[in-house]
Amino acid sequence: MSPLTTTHTYSERSAEAPAVAPLPQNTQNLDKVVAVVNDNIITSMQLEQRVGAVRARLQTQNPNAMPPEDILRRQVLQQMILQDIELQIAHRAGIKVDKATLDQAISNLAQANHLTPDQLRQALANQGQSWERFTHDLEDRILVDRLMQQEVENRVHIGPDEVKTFAQQLKEMGGVSFDLQQIFIPLPDNPTPDAVGAARRDAEQARDHVLAGERFGRVATQVSSGRDALQGGRLGWIKAGELPPAVAQTLLQLKVGEISPVIPGPTGFHIFKLLDVKHGQPTVTEVKTAMIVLRAGNSLQLQEAEARAQDIQQALQSGTRFSELARSYSQDPRTAANGGEMGWVAPGQLPDSLERTLLTLQPGGVSSPIRVGNAIYILHSQAQRQQAVEEKQIMAAARMQLYNRIVHERMDEWQRRIRDGAYVEVLEPGLRSSDA
Repeated sequence: MSPLTTTHTYSERSAEAPAVAPLPQNTQNLDKVVAVVNDNIITSMQLEQRVGAVRARLQTQNPNAMPPEDILRRQVLQQMILQDIELQIAHRAGIKVDKATLDQAISNLAQANHLTPDQLRQALANQGQSWERFTHDLEDRILVDRLMQQEVENRVHIGPDEVKTFAQQLKEMGGVSFDLQQIFIPLPDNPTPDAVGAARRDAEQARDHVLAGERFGRVATQVSSGRDALQGGRLGWIKAGELPPAVAQTLLQLKVGEISPVIPGPTGFHIFKLLDVKHGQPTVTEVKTAMIVLRAGNSLQLQEAEARAQDIQQALQSGTRFSELARSYSQDPRTAANGGEMGWVAPGQLPDSLERTLLTLQPGGVSSPIRVGNAIYILHSQAQRQQAVEEKQIMAAARMQLYNRIVHERMDEWQRRIRDGAYVEVLEPGLRSSDA
């Protein structure tokens, strides 16, 4: 069978979780330590295990874009270092993943691969993957996603004037989407003029290599610091409104196959290759949705609702239909009798936190319990479709695209800040990058 897709239930911003261990008092009996990350270590064995997994995935996706081994190991180590820093912060913040949430994530991933959880476990075994390693890595990805929500997403506040201005820009751009590859050269936190100049020169040099005939994807894997570097810088389809205005305007001037000039941004310098472009009426994602709502009037009732939500998750894991549980337990008078069915939900119809969660679910996926005010929600994504934006929806569509753009920018800034603030020592010279 084809390799399993094991990441798309959770955000692609989360790199694969590293296997790390607390720094021991005596390391003589351990395999070689390749990096120290604050009080943790990454060993050669852990690095090679992760490199092997990434290599197998890249060979399946695009064997022609496989980077040289030294670059692959260096890029993977940098991913491991960043995620280890994120996990340390998550643990210090007391963020946890309960069993019901992990089980639901496993169920969602299994369903996305058209398997039952038991079949998923067997398929992983057939591919030589440890179930314990898989569930540990999945738990780490959930931890990091929750940390991102706490540190970045929940701190983004967009005023009505910003949305109104952006909605007008969205109308002017129409429904343009770009299929892109990217090379990203980062800036350090609080960069000096010399650091800015050095980063720009590196970006110009990378662009020169591409213009001289080197494959864009190969250059991206060698020099880019973007999260997409190991995929040859492939970003996929992005709506124009989700890009900074300067980037979108530059891309609109390119023909398919052309390379952008070096574009400065708040966290570094970008070079894009335009793989394709689509024009059309602006669209929004609508989700056919069902939900279960548990309401509470006081703190005691809220605790009872949270416990009931955990029971519902366990029932879902046991195979009980979502519709049956909605009829039995949901306290939403509009939808409970109909098995929680809401029909097609467009942007702006749900509170922001519910809408963002719903859009991260693959069709068939079920969310973890989400608290909004004095109620607990469980969402079920049944299907998705793209619909042309009506005039009354343009503000909601603008708000969502603007939110996505700001979150992406702030995520990069936050990751750069925590990376620069951590103690990192790469002990093997061949694995050191320019910013290690």
